[in-house]
Amino acid sequence: MRDPDRRTLIACSAGADSSALALCLAAAGSNLVIAHVLHDLRTQDLATADLDLARSLAAGLSLPFASVRVSCRTQAGNLEAVARRERYAALVALAREHACPFIATAHHADDLLETLLMRLARGAGPRGLAGIAPRRRLAPGITLIRPMLEITRADAEAICCGAGVSWANDTTNTDRTRLRAAIRHDVIPPLRAIAPSIAATAGRVALVQREVARDLDRVAKELLLRASESAGMNVREPVCLCRHILGDSSRAAMELALRHVITRIGRAPDAISKRTLDQLLAAIRADSSEIKHFEFSNVIARLDATSLVIRPRP
Repeated sequence: MRDPDRRTLIACSAGADSSALALCLAAAGSNLVIAHVLHDLRTQDLATADLDLARSLAAGLSLPFASVRVSCRTQAGNLEAVARRERYAALVALAREHACPFIATAHHADDLLETLLMRLARGAGPRGLAGIAPRRRLAPGITLIRPMLEITRADAEAICCGAGVSWANDTTNTDRTRLRAAIRHDVIPPLRAIAPSIAATAGRVALVQREVARDLDRVAKELLLRASESAGMNVREPVCLCRHILGDSSRAAMELALRHVITRIGRAPDAISKRTLDQLLAAIRADSSEIKHFEFSNVIARLDATSLVIRPRP
């Protein structure tokens, strides 16, 4: 793209990864804004120190700087998930304020490897094992880009050292009670000793799984369309699907199709119980014509001899 059209907001935590990202993008162009999001997950002193480092980096690169504070601890739900949601919302707001159609984050090859191992441990399918996407639409008119997915954390630190730039260290990254930190410190080092190029291999695996996930998503959407039309309905609320058509499809396509419906109707993708979903999938393929009900935290499913009806919980 022409430089005037690719103005980019760089999400900079002041760590080695995002500092290296800022250094490299600044070497390639100047149509950039460095942005820092302050969370309430760390002490005030540490948060202020990170903010000062990010601001100093922007000044050293002669780039504009923006910051915003978000509150996470007062909100319900998984704290890390809340922090991620609030961080991206804050970055989108800053991107709009500074007329940036792109937001760049410093996710790298080691992050991708950690993500794949975490999702593998949780039993993820192709969508989960697709890892971290190089780019995705974050909001209308704003695209998230991740230019560093092919370099490692060590590469990022080497870039900073070569430029004489110091970086902040997040102490939460050493907290082994967190799954990501445990995998980073206890699992990946022995894996890397056995297979030094494991991070690059993970990148190739993720690429293949991303293509598989796209194909599976298309098949699942076609399955939903056929199952709803056969039941004499459009895919609306409540959704009525032909049991026979669902049962004759592959398990992977059926599971993804039902996840699509439950997510759309319940509007809460994290609320899908894997155990309940497995029970529903088994019942669809079973010979029994007994009427059965399955309750998720956000929807209710009713299965009879011919159809599956999914509606929001009262």
